[in-house]
Amino acid sequence: MTDTTAAGAHAGIRKNTGDVALAIEGLTKSYPAKRNLLGRVTETVDAVRGVSLEVRSGETLALVGESGAGKSTVGRLALRLIEPDTGSIKVLGDDITAMGRSDLRKVRGRATMIFQDPFKSLNPRAQIKYSIAEPMLSQGGYSSSDRDKRVAALLDRVGLTAHHLERFPYEMSGGQLQRVAIARALVTDPEVVVCDEPVAALDMSIRSHVINLLRELQAERNLAYLFISHDMSLVRVIADRIAVMKRGEIVECDEAAALFSDSANEYTRTLLSAIPAAHPSQRTFRPAPTSRIAG
Repeated sequence: MTDTTAAGAHAGIRKNTGDVALAIEGLTKSYPAKRNLLGRVTETVDAVRGVSLEVRSGETLALVGESGAGKSTVGRLALRLIEPDTGSIKVLGDDITAMGRSDLRKVRGRATMIFQDPFKSLNPRAQIKYSIAEPMLSQGGYSSSDRDKRVAALLDRVGLTAHHLERFPYEMSGGQLQRVAIARALVTDPEVVVCDEPVAALDMSIRSHVINLLRELQAERNLAYLFISHDMSLVRVIADRIAVMKRGEIVECDEAAALFSDSANEYTRTLLSAIPAAHPSQRTFRPAPTSRIAG
C-alpha cells in the first residue's frame, strides 16, 4: 500500500501545468504471432490499437491497466525505442515519427525513460558515475568537468552521496539503484519522462520515498510524466489524469479525482475494486470478474 503522507502531500500541491509536452495520435503496433514454414508471418497480434493521448508540462498522466494491456509498449513507442506501425508522436512540438537517428538522439536528451527494474537497466560492469553520465556522452557537447559536476549534483539530489560514485550496481540496494536510474534519466535536463512501473521492483517500505522524490523533482523542473502502472492505489497518489488501457486500446481517460469517484466504465471499476481497503474492517468480499482481463 502507498504511504498516506504522500497522498496528503499530493493533494496540497498546486501543479503548474502548461503546454503539451508529449502528444501521440493514432498509434498502432502489432507483432508476429505465427509464421509458416518459409518464415513468413501468417498471423499478428495487435499490442496497441489507435492510442491517442497528451501530457502537459508539469502534469502526471497515469497509463493503467493489467499486464498485457499494452502500457509499456505505448511508453516505448512514445520515445521511439520501438517503431510504430502507424500514428504520430510529438515531443515538445517536434514530430519525431519519421526523424533520422541524429535528430532523434537530440530529442532523447529532452525526453527520457525510467525503467521498471534498475538491475536490468543499468550496466552491471560500469561504476555508478559512468552509468549516470552515459546519456551525456551519447548526446555530446558536455565537457568532462561539466559531466562530473552534473553527476555529483544529481546524485546528491536523489539522496545518495559521493562515495556511491565508485560503486557497482551489485554493491547497492534496489532502492538506491532506482535513485541512480532517476538521476541518469534527469542528467540531460529532460522535460518529458516516461516512468515505466518505476517502483514495481522495490520493497513496499521504500516505494513511497521514491514516489515522493519523483514528485519533488517534477515540481522543481516542471516535468511531464507519463506514468505507467498497474497499481491503482499508487496511481491515486501521483496522477493528475488517468488513461485506462484494455487490450491495446484506451477505454477511458479522465481527471484522477473524477475517475476514482464516478467511473462509468466497467473495466475501470474492476481495476478500482482491486484496491485494498486501508483498514481490515473496511474490506469486503469481491467476486472475481467473469471474463479474464488480458494478462
